[in-house]
Amino acid sequence: MNFNDAVTKSVIQVKESNEFFGALMLFSEFKKSDQVPTAATDGKRVFINEKFFGSLNSSQQNGLLLHEVLHMALLHVPRMGSRILKKWNVAADYVVNDLILRNTSFQLPEGAIRSDNQEYWDKSVEFIYDSLKEEDYKNFSQYDLLEIAEDGKNGKDDDQGIQIDEDCENYWKDKINLLKNSSLYSDSKTQGFFPGGIEKEIEAVVEPEVDWRSALWRFMSKTPSDFDELDRRFIYRKLYLEGLMTESVIADVCIDTSGSISSEQLDQFMGELKGILSSYPNVKVNLYYCDTELFGPYELGSSSKIPAAKGFGGTSFVPFFNAIEEHDVGFNEVNRVAVYLTDGYGDFPKQCSIPTLWLATHDGLENKGFPFGQVIRISK
Repeated sequence: MNFNDAVTKSVIQVKESNEFFGALMLFSEFKKSDQVPTAATDGKRVFINEKFFGSLNSSQQNGLLLHEVLHMALLHVPRMGSRILKKWNVAADYVVNDLILRNTSFQLPEGAIRSDNQEYWDKSVEFIYDSLKEEDYKNFSQYDLLEIAEDGKNGKDDDQGIQIDEDCENYWKDKINLLKNSSLYSDSKTQGFFPGGIEKEIEAVVEPEVDWRSALWRFMSKTPSDFDELDRRFIYRKLYLEGLMTESVIADVCIDTSGSISSEQLDQFMGELKGILSSYPNVKVNLYYCDTELFGPYELGSSSKIPAAKGFGGTSFVPFFNAIEEHDVGFNEVNRVAVYLTDGYGDFPKQCSIPTLWLATHDGLENKGFPFGQVIRISK
């Protein structure tokens, strides 16, 4: 069987095994290249060493192509940024190999790596990268993510050459969004159209991190024309830029101090709180701590000393929202927003009448799990 026929056969077999994986394969371009020892991707195309590919059995060929396609579709090349290539490649391989082995019966070529650490399951590449120690990746040598050179190229620019396509990010975002919004996804959602464990990676593709300070500013300065994005009942609160200059603005900020929050995350929350105080000196901040019990409010200004955290038990978001709803004077007297720093794991109220911004940890509850408000991820 020639190379093109073998690739076509693999695409068909992957599609028969998993609809989502199959759709990604159909969006992909595969090229022969003797410049790679096995296979690699520049973010939009898969480059395959024909001799190596021919040495694999059919199941391994399927696994190899799907491995590279997942690297492309999940934007593992552009998401790397300035991180260490070897460390990033190992973290990305852990993600894609785990997805393949947990969701298909395909084999991977000999030497493919997979972590036995279950803490890495269902996590993003960024989370795993930050968790890896040097001994976890120092002996790794099978690179398959191609770095973008200063001239935008990697390898010769000939018929089989490898040239980095820097438009790959938009290309794959469009494809992932297409699948998310397609009737195929809608009809199959309850049957698990998206493979198990891929949610964090999908979020990283279609909902990239946003600087929360900018997001909070936009959140508190909505103009009337922006309110198609928010519940209409918030319009009366006049949360727009002119209002910030003439009316009082209160930010009720709650920090999750439940047992699921690590000391490192709590330190990060405190840092973000300081950022809120320094970024909005004219905004009154009421600080709360909450596990299943609410502590506060503590009225803070830009130079205020932050009180020690309290809690460290179970998790419920209900006490905080009950408290601010009871004290919400509403209408023209004050503009009020709620900001909750959390991993998202806990008991939610059904709704809140106050505009809410969730500043969620990178590895926390997926966005669709928050019943109301806007979710912004805090980078680790």
